[in-house]
Amino acid sequence: MDSHRTNAAVISQPSNFWALDRFFLGLTQGRRPRAGKAFEHVIKVLFNTLGYPYTPQAVINGQPDFLLPSIEHYKNNAMDCIIFTVKRTLRERWRQIITEGTQGHQFFLATIDENVGARDLKQMLRSRIYLVVPESVRMKCYRRVANVITYEGFFLKHLDPAMARWRTDGVIPRG
Repeated sequence: MDSHRTNAAVISQPSNFWALDRFFLGLTQGRRPRAGKAFEHVIKVLFNTLGYPYTPQAVINGQPDFLLPSIEHYKNNAMDCIIFTVKRTLRERWRQIITEGTQGHQFFLATIDENVGARDLKQMLRSRIYLVVPESVRMKCYRRVANVITYEGFFLKHLDPAMARWRTDGVIPRG
């Protein structure tokens, strides 16, 4: 009986609740950056494996995760570059993309977030931002949204044509 009272007293102490709350919040916040970095690493491995040229973390007017084909080409012709950023979840952070490459023609944001609101999607469309998501996420959450594309769509309709153009223009080596 005494141990029951002791446990109940410990649990009912507000200071213990807040200490536990801070502890678990710290664990959660510690995992988020690692998950985001892991997602970014997956994209990096994908670009490397498929031979797509990029400058990582280029400092332009912000710091997008990937600038394709290179920072040098961006300095010469920003409108011909692809700005590709990775965010596991968006909330309001998608707005950073606009400042990360205000001279770019269009921006691509890879995410796995299934909860982007219709208002945000419309604002992204007006800002020339495409969400790049897995096919399953697009079909489940964004089936009829024009500026939400799959990875396959990104490569086939945007990156591969840019690669052909960059090769033809001598921006990247033919091969």
